Amino acid sequence: MAAQKVSLATTFFFASALRLGLVFWSVYQDAHFDVKYTDIDYFVYTDAARHVVNGGSPYERATYRYPPILAVILTPNVLLHEAFGKIIFSCLDIAVGVLICNIVRRRGFGERGAQLAAWTWLFNPFTCTISTRGSCEALTAVLMLYCVDALTRGATVQAALAYGTVVHFRLYPIIHVPAFVAFLNTDYIGNRRLFGERVMPKMLSWVTVKNVKFGVVSACTFLGLTWGSFKVYGMEYLNEAMFYHTNREDHRHNFSPLFYSLYLDGHFSLDIDGIALRQTFHGLASGALPMLIIVTSLGLFYARDLSFALFCQTLAFVAFNKVCTAQYFVWWFMLLPLLLPALTRSKHRLKLCAAACCWMITQLHWLAWAYQLEFKAAEVYFQLWCASLIFFLANIVLLLSFIDVYTASPLFSKGKLLKMTKLA
Repeated sequence: MAAQKVSLATTFFFASALRLGLVFWSVYQDAHFDVKYTDIDYFVYTDAARHVVNGGSPYERATYRYPPILAVILTPNVLLHEAFGKIIFSCLDIAVGVLICNIVRRRGFGERGAQLAAWTWLFNPFTCTISTRGSCEALTAVLMLYCVDALTRGATVQAALAYGTVVHFRLYPIIHVPAFVAFLNTDYIGNRRLFGERVMPKMLSWVTVKNVKFGVVSACTFLGLTWGSFKVYGMEYLNEAMFYHTNREDHRHNFSPLFYSLYLDGHFSLDIDGIALRQTFHGLASGALPMLIIVTSLGLFYARDLSFALFCQTLAFVAFNKVCTAQYFVWWFMLLPLLLPALTRSKHRLKLCAAACCWMITQLHWLAWAYQLEFKAAEVYFQLWCASLIFFLANIVLLLSFIDVYTASPLFSKGKLLKMTKLA
């Protein structure tokens, strides 16, 4: 046991050293190479922080789409050193690994399972470079995983505070409301399933002390942070940090097949009697209603295994969303390590590996056409759309493979941890 603990500590030491080295390398590469290591968004954060330091609004920086608190946190980028934010994000990256270990241990997988899960996050080339390039996704990951960690400890108020904060920071976690509500329902604590029961749970059982407490605290946290930001920056904040994400229409760097309709709509618009039909078309074509049904169903059905429910919801949301960029993959990558100890025990894990390989290959296929469009100025929109359709199907196959292979297990039985059991 002692050796295992030392091994886990060594894992975090090397993960920290790796990130520190990458941060130093980023400074060197940015100064000496034409191709920058730092993500373009990091320069946006820093410019927004500079406006705050000068007494202005972070939204004076075009394309800054985040709450003002992020710009405030990163003011040392201006006052101390521009790499300060990367150090903060890297520390949060390590904190994600700690939270993953805590949750996996609490699930009963032991030190070996915790180490496997930690390695998957800490040494994933995609995730460790995301933070050192200056992406703020590690902050989202810490808040989401702390929420899960707190719920598995029975700390409902702490979980609600984290959830309200992460929804303020990133709107997408609002999709997890059904899963949290169902998880805190007494029927789930007793390990009953929502579907498959001869008698459906009474609606009254959905109104519990924990549900009300979680809902009130998380709502107050979200509204308090949002109201405070609005009081300082007014409609400028709401338009840039909130409404923009609900109306976002990207036809570049967008894996979603819907990018093609957005591109065509930018060139051909049709108005009849003053009604913009393109807006109606977008509302229907975006697939918002099917996505809502699928995401809600997944959250309710698998809520008793909260980690799996959140993972499936996030993967489905990213796949069906009308805007899907590479950074969105981090949203479900951060939940994947929580599932790995159970997946390694599955007899059908090769099926999942095959689906994951197909996902990678179809992504590379998409990137090949995107390269032709972005760097060669080739008219390959239709080919890229076909590649997007194939990649979308690969996402669906991946999701279905996880559902088929994973052994879902409830977190609690009368307040105690359960051993792994196959979902009947």
